[in-house]
Amino acid sequence: MFKEIRKGLMAGIGAVLLTREKVEDATRKLVKEAKLSEEDARRLTEELVESGEKQFAKLEKALSDAFKGGLDNLGVGRQEAMERIKHKLDALEIRLSILEKAHEAGKEKA
Repeated sequence: MFKEIRKGLMAGIGAVLLTREKVEDATRKLVKEAKLSEEDARRLTEELVESGEKQFAKLEKALSDAFKGGLDNLGVGRQEAMERIKHKLDALEIRLSILEKAHEAGKEKA
């Protein structure tokens, strides 16, 4: 469930962020209009893309941390731990039952 929520939010955020293609289109237009040199356009494109990637990585980490914190507050992590403990307890009950039966069988033979 966490992965699906995360994917949905990331897709929405990704749609808002500038893509390399859109930045290149915008800078090409500025070059054609002689408002920007080709070198400046290339440098601006790289800077904007790099900045966008860094901001996206920060946002992704912040969202991931927020989701994990929220899930922890809801007890999802604790629920998984409780399930593991329950399985161990079930296994111990089975082992105890086997030992009790073996002990009873040993008493009957004596």
